[in-house]
Amino acid sequence: MIFPLDGAVRHALTIDPTVWIFDERKRNVEALDSELESDQDAYYAKMGKAWDEGLTQGARIDHNKPMSRADKDAALRDSFAMPFAPFLQNAEPLTTATHVSFYGETTLTLSLAEARTVYLQFSKDGKVLDDGPVYVLYDNQCVRSVDHIVVRSNG
Repeated sequence: MIFPLDGAVRHALTIDPTVWIFDERKRNVEALDSELESDQDAYYAKMGKAWDEGLTQGARIDHNKPMSRADKDAALRDSFAMPFAPFLQNAEPLTTATHVSFYGETTLTLSLAEARTVYLQFSKDGKVLDDGPVYVLYDNQCVRSVDHIVVRSNG
């Protein structure tokens, strides 16, 4: 179940949440409230560690890293969400862009800054969402059946 991210962006995206189970950026929904560091801090820490290892041990590229047994078990029982910020960054909002609208069973409109804190839930209890493709999780709100995201500008 793919859906578009378009509007006041340089690059319109077609998003496919069915492949996110393999993405290292996914987060367990139950742990979202308890995360102490931001995703950006975690990303920089991971890249810094990789840089240091590359300098001391040489470059090692493992494109086909298999999922561990624990990761497979978690994928079959847990609920996961992806941070929305990397998708918004890749779409490159235009300088006139001011807010983002998430269209589902209701519409949620947020400023660009607030939209960067959103998570897109793509699985529940190890299964694809029945009323998906994604739920938008923001500030103790959950918008179900989100199937279109539009970046808007005033003007």
